[in-house]
Amino acid sequence: MTLRLLLSVVFMLFFSQQALSAEKDSPFQAGVVRIAVTDKLPFEAVVWYPSKTPETPWQAGPYTIEATRNAAAADAVFPVVVLSHGHGGMPFGHRELARRLAREGYVVIAPIHVGDSAGNLEGYRQGRSLIDRPRQANAALHAAFSDSRLSAHMDPARIGAIGFSAGGYTALVMAGAVPDFVLAGRYCASHPQDSSSCGDGRNTSSSPASAAEPFQPDYPVKAVVVMDPLAIPFDAAALASVTMPVLLYRPSDPSFLPAEPNALAVVAGLPTRPTEVIVPGRHFVFLDPCPAAFDSQEALLCKDAPDVDRVAIHRRLEDEITGFLHQHL
Repeated sequence: MTLRLLLSVVFMLFFSQQALSAEKDSPFQAGVVRIAVTDKLPFEAVVWYPSKTPETPWQAGPYTIEATRNAAAADAVFPVVVLSHGHGGMPFGHRELARRLAREGYVVIAPIHVGDSAGNLEGYRQGRSLIDRPRQANAALHAAFSDSRLSAHMDPARIGAIGFSAGGYTALVMAGAVPDFVLAGRYCASHPQDSSSCGDGRNTSSSPASAAEPFQPDYPVKAVVVMDPLAIPFDAAALASVTMPVLLYRPSDPSFLPAEPNALAVVAGLPTRPTEVIVPGRHFVFLDPCPAAFDSQEALLCKDAPDVDRVAIHRRLEDEITGFLHQHL
């Protein structure tokens, strides 16, 4: 066993022991609400939050959402987490993590990235999604802080960011990373076979339109969790401002999203080495276990190798992420 893998195992055991009965003993129930977000193209965000109202599950398409819609928020002020889904995804792909965080005392704001979400990929096709995503996450934060149901319960001094895949890119930019699209374009030009990192429209390259829209986060992010992040626009210079604690997950099988220009580039480029955890499986193991109806239709997203237990992996991830955020927010 390598030293890196040994440290990963020790980290997982430490936080798993800390949170052994955390979900059973969670101090809150989960509420959930959709909020409207004003941006260049208006969109919605899904917000999970702590409540004292008993949870009433409901269906959102194939997904069972174990949180009560429009429940009253618990009477306290909570840390805030922005949760960014991957390319072509939706917040409900991380519904179980969001619910767990709400039960543990976090307001979780999950933007539906218009132009790069399920059924709406126009921004991706136009090569705008990497420009639009951080601005949309920022706008969703503004919308939540302006919502009378939520604002009094959100602490602007304790904000974290979580992201999967392209959402990991988004979380890093929210934390201060400055993407270098010339770097991304150079990588994609020399690696045309890497469609997962450089698929049609994803690479905004070095076009003047891209360079003309620098993003400055409006909220200080204090902790970051990224799950197999898309990271081809990042090197050490691009990541120099990301100085807060970072928890980085990557899969043991990098066959979908190559590790070297993505997750490992983040590990190597951050000013302070992140906590790195390797989990069994491929890229999409970081999505919540699929509903049965969805499972049969989306093998790439839902099917794991026989020795990969996605349910058990996610219970462990929830424990670790909760422990990490408790420590740093």
